[in-house]
Amino acid sequence: MNRMRRLIISLLLAAAIAFSLWIAYPYLLRAMARWLDVGKPPRRADYVLLLGGDQQTRPFVVAVLVNEGWARRVLVCESAPTPQSIDGILPPAHEISCRILLNQGVPPDDVVVLRGAVATTHDEAKTLATFLEDHPNVRVLAVTSDYHTRRSRWILSRSLADRSDAVSFVSAPTDYCDMNRWWKDQWGMRFVASEYLKLAFYLVRYGHLFHWLAACGVLAIVAAWIRRRQSVPGQTH
Repeated sequence: MNRMRRLIISLLLAAAIAFSLWIAYPYLLRAMARWLDVGKPPRRADYVLLLGGDQQTRPFVVAVLVNEGWARRVLVCESAPTPQSIDGILPPAHEISCRILLNQGVPPDDVVVLRGAVATTHDEAKTLATFLEDHPNVRVLAVTSDYHTRRSRWILSRSLADRSDAVSFVSAPTDYCDMNRWWKDQWGMRFVASEYLKLAFYLVRYGHLFHWLAACGVLAIVAAWIRRRQSVPGQTH
């Protein structure tokens, strides 16, 4: 009888946990997306750094910050050549960003291109570190997509070391994706899942043992969850 009673209690407890997770999972998934966003309200700065990518939103946020007087000048990192830019199909990404900024009213003399042919956020962080060596007393607003701010801040903090407090992050919204329902959206799945995988990679590569173990756990959970979604017939991505 005691064994049967323990079995019933265990089953009821398991059912309660499963039901709680079923009820709570949308809130947990929303929290995952919110955790990635560490952007703050803008503060007065000397420069705005436009991190590469997502040209549908990031350059426009930078232009608003300049036009509203939060900073006077913009830093744009020179992008590494791509097959499209080499073949003349498309201009280099940094040139496209500069054209958007000029079109949005930023004066040409206030757009500074930092040479270096960057391809990753890590490259941009090193380029900014070099710039700050020659401009030791300036403050910078870094603009990137909301889901990209945490990893970007971590990368820049490692590259800038004691100068990292000179940089604060402003989030550019992901207008074409509802981050409150990211797991039901093709782009949301791509952005959030890839950010967690990239964070895991960076922590494994550069972090301490605890971070390495935590990263492996996150990597395994996210990979298993994505695989499960992809294996469900008729599941939308």
